[in-house]
Amino acid sequence: MLEELLQDLRYASRTLRKNPAFTVVAVLALALGIGANTAMFSVAYGILLRPLPYADADRVAVVYMRYFPRDNAFGTLCIRDYLMWKDNNHAFEDPSLFRSLRMDIGGTGRVPQQVQGASVTAGFFSTLGVRPLIGRTFGEDRPASGALAVLSESIWRGRFSQSSAVLGQTILVNGSAATVIGVVPGVVRFPGRETEVWTNLPLNPPTRYGPWFYRGLARLKPGVTLAQAQAETNNIGQRMMQQNPYYKHLELPVLGLRDALLGTTLRPAILALAGAVGLVLLIAVVNVANLMLARATIREREMALRLSLGAGRGRLVRQLLTESVVLAIVGGGAGLALAWGGIVLVRAWNPGDLPLIDSVRLDGGALGFMLLVSMLTGVLFGLAPAFESARADLNSTIKAGGRSGSASRARGRIRSALVVSEIALSLMLLVGAGLLLRSFANLQRVTGGFSTAPRRILTMLISPGNEKYKDPRAGLPFYDEVLRRAGNTPGVEISAVGDSLPPDRQGDADTFQIEGQTLAAGEINPIISHADVGPNYFRALGIPLVKGRYFTSHDNQDAAPVAIVSEGFARRFLPNQEALGKRLAYSGNWMEIVGVVGNVKYMGLTTDTDPAYYLPFAQNYAPRAYLAVRTSGDAAPLAEALRGKIQSIDPGVTLAQIETMEQSLALSVSQPRFDAMLLGLFAGIALLLAALGIYGLIAYSVAQRTHEIGVRMALGAARTDVVRMVVGQGASLAAIGIVLGLVGAFALTRLLQTMLFGIGVTDVLTFAAAPLGMMLVVLLATFVPALRATRISPVATLRYE
Repeated sequence: MLEELLQDLRYASRTLRKNPAFTVVAVLALALGIGANTAMFSVAYGILLRPLPYADADRVAVVYMRYFPRDNAFGTLCIRDYLMWKDNNHAFEDPSLFRSLRMDIGGTGRVPQQVQGASVTAGFFSTLGVRPLIGRTFGEDRPASGALAVLSESIWRGRFSQSSAVLGQTILVNGSAATVIGVVPGVVRFPGRETEVWTNLPLNPPTRYGPWFYRGLARLKPGVTLAQAQAETNNIGQRMMQQNPYYKHLELPVLGLRDALLGTTLRPAILALAGAVGLVLLIAVVNVANLMLARATIREREMALRLSLGAGRGRLVRQLLTESVVLAIVGGGAGLALAWGGIVLVRAWNPGDLPLIDSVRLDGGALGFMLLVSMLTGVLFGLAPAFESARADLNSTIKAGGRSGSASRARGRIRSALVVSEIALSLMLLVGAGLLLRSFANLQRVTGGFSTAPRRILTMLISPGNEKYKDPRAGLPFYDEVLRRAGNTPGVEISAVGDSLPPDRQGDADTFQIEGQTLAAGEINPIISHADVGPNYFRALGIPLVKGRYFTSHDNQDAAPVAIVSEGFARRFLPNQEALGKRLAYSGNWMEIVGVVGNVKYMGLTTDTDPAYYLPFAQNYAPRAYLAVRTSGDAAPLAEALRGKIQSIDPGVTLAQIETMEQSLALSVSQPRFDAMLLGLFAGIALLLAALGIYGLIAYSVAQRTHEIGVRMALGAARTDVVRMVVGQGASLAAIGIVLGLVGAFALTRLLQTMLFGIGVTDVLTFAAAPLGMMLVVLLATFVPALRATRISPVATLRYE
């Protein structure tokens, strides 16, 4: 058997080399299908399945809070909620608390640097099962223990030159001194993949509810399931509602660590794309099977002669399947190169800041997947041609000179069925891609609520490092000087500060009270966006004034407290009332509403615009703020000039997130753009393969019907009649495939529900345009063979016959 296998391999190699056109086309189709699937397998396995770098990670869970019926997101807890959960907990071991935030790192003789950080309680690292490279992690949560910091391996190597002397060193974290006590391995990427510094969170006894900044982290006790833990937290949530009427329909969702990292939308998106790329592979297999069937027709006489000379039919099937598998493995090898390039691009681009992207790589598992897929596809597309060839009728084939009518008709029916399936599968992908592209186009039309051209707005986050800036008496003059120097920069028209920016940089959110408003017992207004902004903020961004006035420089600490509300705020909370002159309370401080402005998105373009209220920056000062400047032209070239002017005021100031609003908008839709582009690419490949399939079938049909067409033309058939006949054959197959594809698309596009914006999964325009586009491609693919058919000479054909 081994000797026969080697013979089959040598014969297959010779046969494929003798037919370079067939081999190249087949290998290219398989490389596209297998390469795309291998790359998608690596992404799906790395993000969804590869073991997390934490001890018994499947036993670790994250606890959230959801306390408004309309709120479908996973919210956060306050320290008081955490302590109640911890005191009543029986399902988890040593619950801990954490909060993600940006941190300014300074005090080491280097330029200040802003990194992603987290504030965590003592049990955080032990829950994850993390052992430090050097030093230690946090101990007990005592308020008197002082500020401590644990560094990631990356910042330790980059900023501290991998020196063990970093232990005990004092650094500045957000302007406050902290002592470095340890360094953890680079694989530790929690709560975010870019987290580089963790500081201790002392648990001071809370005197009130809020602020809601935190999430819980805990490890399940032995024998306890996630469902049991969820049931217990639900009971604790009921007790919380009894103690605090503020909470309505409160839930404490418990998610496994991987689900917490992925969020609610990433897993369905990856599975949907994996399904789409699986369809591409199936289309490639069908396409190559079609090529093999056409080639089997050409080799009919060869197969018949081999059978007549004593070759067994099983032996013949094995030899033909060997050819198919060799072809698939060559295609798989080429696909592996494509997969490697695709993974490099995905990791470099990292659309939407994918979590666990560092776990995506081309490893032994991906290689094994490629080999398995190659072997399976080789068998799949080789089975039908192999069995058809092995069933050849020797007498009729040899007498007909290699053209057996019944066998050719059977293969023709099989090839037609394969082309119909190609068209159906391609249409399903085309509809999915159309939905995502329409959804992305809807996102592109969302402005965020401001009218200034995004390319003319430059923004940056300013973090004064010195602790003196925490005092408004030092901080406000600093920002006044920042605005003065920014305003004097050539090309800058207006400069402003604020703690929030569209489309997704919400500075804060909180509830409020309206004077004279009557609420039910225990009821309060919901938490909505709250922004502290300077006088020129609305003018810089082009946020329209609906009523009243904007803030001015006179709205300072010595003036009466004032507020501005959004149009959505006035419509929702003050219906049929005059908003101007009403008083609004935030944290117990009453302010008069002096203006109503247009609605602005602060939580992403895909979210509904929530109501918002604004307070003067000078009356509600915080050290960290965004600078936004409106320029007369493109804003990007002014970045360095503004950076230099601001740091000349104080070299210890940290500047981060320096980008134009155009870049911010593009970044906010990077994940939908990637999804649409990727599915569009898959659909394009599928459409190309389907076009090649229909072209090959019609071209082969024309070649087989040369005599028939010649006779028709000799009897008076016009060239248009011949074109109509050939094109009609392709159109009839396309019509069947389109009907089947539409049925499949109606069923499968439900998987895209969470990926769409402003469009339904049964969008009429998409479901109408995709079949028309498919039919157009089919007609174009059949037109060339149809024209070739009109050039058949009746005289030459009849003479030949």
